Amino acid sequence: MKRFAVALVLAALPFAASASPQLASDWGIKAGDLREETANLIAAIDASGKADISDDYEIEIGRFAMTATRLGHWIDGNEGPSDLGCIFRGMAEEGEVQLDALSGADSTRAKRQSLVRLATMFSDAEAIAVAAQYANRHDGPAAELDAVSCPVSADAARAALK
Repeated sequence: MKRFAVALVLAALPFAASASPQLASDWGIKAGDLREETANLIAAIDASGKADISDDYEIEIGRFAMTATRLGHWIDGNEGPSDLGCIFRGMAEEGEVQLDALSGADSTRAKRQSLVRLATMFSDAEAIAVAAQYANRHDGPAAELDAVSCPVSADAARAALK
């Protein structure tokens, strides 16, 4: 039921804001906040064997993932480094995977493992956000979209294999 509520809230989020260096900056700041909150949850598990994973925390992971997807598309659409777009898409997918893992965790150990993966990802995201801002501010060679190592879609992945 929690997962359904998260999906409803995410569906209600406005899609009008476009991705930009400012969005990348805000995403990086949010990643830092989520890293700290996740570290506190891990500490609570280590201290007491349990942690209260709030609906708000799960919603924020979903928002983080959705924003990562938008940033990946922004990088791709502005001919940014293809590997950076790939990293954003990977973080979006990992956020969703770990959100599912948290919701379905049947043990404290499984919950802790998911939180550790999230904390690591949030830490990495802080650096990636800076890289995204930098990539947009400096002219350089355009990424070759045909050489993207992490295709945006399954169709693109199949086409790359031919």
